[in-house]
Amino acid sequence: MEAGLQKGAYDINHRRNVGLLLIIITICGLVTALYMYNVDKYALLYYGDAGSHLIAGRKLFDWKENPGWDQIGTVWLPLPHFLLMFPSLIDGLFFSGFAGLTISLSSLALTSIFLYKITARVLSRIPNIKIHLIPYVALAGALLYALNPNFMYLGITAMTEAPFMLFFVGSAFYLLRWIEEYKGGSQGNLKYLLVCAAFVSAATLCRYEGWILPIFLMVSVAITILHKRQERTANSLTVLGAAAIVVISLSGIMFWLAFNEVKYGDPLEFANAQYYSAASQALNRPVRESLVLQPYNVISVYGITAVMAYGPVLLAAAAIAYLVHRRTIGGAGGTRHLLAFLAAAPIFTIVSMLIGIGEMTLWFNSRFVVLLAPLLIVLAGIYISKQPKIIANNKLLLAGVVAALFAFLPVALAFGPVVTLADAKGGFGYKETPIAIQTGEKLGSIYDGTGSVMIITGSAQEHRIMVASGIALRNFDSIIESSTWKQSFREPWQSDNTLIVISKVPDSDGVEPAKYWSDHRSELDLYYHTIYENQYYEILART
Repeated sequence: MEAGLQKGAYDINHRRNVGLLLIIITICGLVTALYMYNVDKYALLYYGDAGSHLIAGRKLFDWKENPGWDQIGTVWLPLPHFLLMFPSLIDGLFFSGFAGLTISLSSLALTSIFLYKITARVLSRIPNIKIHLIPYVALAGALLYALNPNFMYLGITAMTEAPFMLFFVGSAFYLLRWIEEYKGGSQGNLKYLLVCAAFVSAATLCRYEGWILPIFLMVSVAITILHKRQERTANSLTVLGAAAIVVISLSGIMFWLAFNEVKYGDPLEFANAQYYSAASQALNRPVRESLVLQPYNVISVYGITAVMAYGPVLLAAAAIAYLVHRRTIGGAGGTRHLLAFLAAAPIFTIVSMLIGIGEMTLWFNSRFVVLLAPLLIVLAGIYISKQPKIIANNKLLLAGVVAALFAFLPVALAFGPVVTLADAKGGFGYKETPIAIQTGEKLGSIYDGTGSVMIITGSAQEHRIMVASGIALRNFDSIIESSTWKQSFREPWQSDNTLIVISKVPDSDGVEPAKYWSDHRSELDLYYHTIYENQYYEILART
C-alpha cells in the first residue's frame, strides 16, 4: 500500500478512465480542428505567433542560409520549436497549421491525464470521502480542463501554452508523488524528485513563466525535509541527490543563458533584444501604461478574463474549496505544497504585468489565464468531494453539482466569447494582416519555383505571407534590420532573387530595409518591375 493513502483508494482501476480521456480529448480535438479548418483554412493560424512558431521549427531544417542552430533565435524559448521541427517539415501539416495540432493536442491529452492523477491522489487523502467517487470526480476535473473551448483551441494550434502546461502539471504530479513517498518513509522516493526536476527544466525551456518553478521546487523540498527532520522520521537526502535536483531543475535556464552569451555576447539578450523581447514590445504598446504598478487594474483585467475563460461557478467553487481545504485537511500529504506550486505560474504572470513586462487586456493575451487551470481543477475536485452528506449521498444531486461546473462550457460556445479564439481572430483581422494573407496567396500563384523571393516586410508580416504562399521556406531571402549586411539585399539582381515583396507599412524590424529601397527605388526599377500591388504590399519581378 502506498504511504499515507486511504486503504483501498488505489485498488480502483483507473486505467479505463485514462483511456477514456485519451479517446475523448483526441476525438474532440480532431473534430474541432477539422470543423474549424473546413470553415476557414486559416483557423489554426489565427494567432500570428502560431505561424511564427511553425516557421521557427521548420527553419531548423528548411532555410536558405544556415539552417539549424543559427535559426533558434533568442527571445522565444527553443523547446516548442524542437518539438514542432519534424511535423512542420510535412507541407500539408505546416501550411494548414495541423503540425501544431500534433504537438499541442498530444500535450493537452497528457496534461489532462496528469490532472486526473493529481486530483485522484489529493482526494484519496480527504477523510471520510467515498472511495468509489474518486475516479469519477478526477475524470470530471480532467475533462473540465480539456473540453474548455478556450484551452481546446490552444490545444489544436502551434502556440507554446499546451507543451508548457504538460511539463508544468507533470512536474507538479511528480513533486506530489515524492512528498507522499518521502513522508511515508519509502527509500525509493528520489526517483520522483529527479523526474520532477527534469519536467521543471523542460517547462523552463517552453515559457518564461516556468522560470519561477525551480525556486518553488527547491523551497518545497527544503520545507518538507526540515519538517520531517523535526519529527525525527526523515530519510536522508544525500548532498549528491540534492545537488542533482538543483542542477537538473535549473539546467534549462542555465542552457538558455549560456546559449545567449555564446551567440549574442549577452546572457540576457532574450530580455534586451530590440523589437522582439517582451519588455521592448510592452514599452512600445499602450497596454503597459494601464497595468504597471497598478494592482487594481491588473487584478481587474486578470479576474474578468478568468471569469470569461472558466465561468463564475468554477471560480466560486475553487474559492470555497480552498477555504474548506485550509480548515479541514490542511497540508496533509503534500497538498499545501502542491497548491503553492500550481499557483507559481499564474503568480508570475500577475507580477510581470505589475512590473510592466506582461500585457493583457480584454481579450488580448487572454490565453495567459490557462496557467491558472491546474490549481482550479484540483480545488474543484476538493469542492465536489466536500459536499454535505445530503448531496454526497444522492447521486442525482451530486451529478447536478458536477453539471453546474460544466454548464459554462456550452454557454461559452453558444454565446461567447471564447476569449482565446477572440484574441486570435482579433489579431488575424488587425490592420494589414488580412492583406498580408491575400498577398501571400497571390505570391504563391505567381512563383514558378525559379530563384528566390526577397521579402522586406518585417518578421510578423513576413511569417503571415510565407505561410499563406505555400512556398518552401528555403526559397525565401528574408531581409530585416539585422540582415541588411547581405549582398543580396544591396544588389538583389546579382543574386537569384527573381521576386521581391516590399511592405509599405513594415514592422519595426523592417522599417530601415524598406526605407532603403524606397530611397533607392530608381536603382531597383532598372532591374525589377511591379506585377502586383495593393494598399500595403508590392510584388516586383525581375525584368
